[in-house]
Amino acid sequence: MDRRTFMMTGAWFSTAAGGAWPWLAHAAARRNTLAVVDSTLASGRSFADYVAQLNLPAFETGDDIGLLWYTTLAPRLSRTQASLIGLTRASDYFVLEQLATRTGRMVEHSHEQGAGRVAHVAFVLAPRLAR
Repeated sequence: MDRRTFMMTGAWFSTAAGGAWPWLAHAAARRNTLAVVDSTLASGRSFADYVAQLNLPAFETGDDIGLLWYTTLAPRLSRTQASLIGLTRASDYFVLEQLATRTGRMVEHSHEQGAGRVAHVAFVLAPRLAR
């Protein structure tokens, strides 16, 4: 990636994350945050660059989001009070949201964009605060 492309995509995503979705920027700034990205999406590469700049552990969605959840994400999230941020297809987000929130330990914020096969979701799945 050349410098101009890097600067344009980095500026676009950091502005979008911090301005349009402050909840995403806030979660990304936390120490215990994991990221999931689908780099095949139009904004996926920008999101991956944003996550890399923050030195967050990042995981590609791959072909089976359920497998990623059970083998990698769930064990890590259960050991710590980590948050999960991501940019994925709407269908992958639906599976993650169902798996993460069904225990009642996590809450979600999300923003869906697009429709049909191009729909994608930027999201935060964060630990529920103790009352």
